[in-house]
Amino acid sequence: MKFPPKQIVIVAIILIVIFVVLGMAYSSRSKSQKTGVDEVFPTEAVIPTVDESVIVDLDANAGKTDVTISVKSAPSGTESIDYELSYQTKEQGLQGAIGSLKKKTSTTFSAEATLGTCSSGSCVYHQVTGKIKLNLKFTGSFGERVYDKEFEI
Repeated sequence: MKFPPKQIVIVAIILIVIFVVLGMAYSSRSKSQKTGVDEVFPTEAVIPTVDESVIVDLDANAGKTDVTISVKSAPSGTESIDYELSYQTKEQGLQGAIGSLKKKTSTTFSAEATLGTCSSGSCVYHQVTGKIKLNLKFTGSFGERVYDKEFEI
């Protein structure tokens, strides 16, 4: 029995489509079953922490609307210290503040931060719930160092 040429072409196209679909399915299945461990390279350099001789305090005022950040025994050669405060509030969720500490002596720095937002002389203070996380970044002749700690106010 002979098939007309038109039917042979249709059967050939169907077979090609089936092989392509099976090849793609096999290829994607073998990729998902890959058990090798991929190497992950960090995209950012890890900054070392300051040593234990650095003394950091976070003190709140009586109304808990402002805090004073103070650093004593900063590493020799410290040129600047940047801070980041983050805390949970009762109504606004996660809030925070950023800034720089001012140099008082060669190894002493301090700054005041408002726990809220101020505009045109009017402030709306946050009602902090839980601890305040303080991140410091020391920059100086030694490069960069970090300090992280949570404080209860």
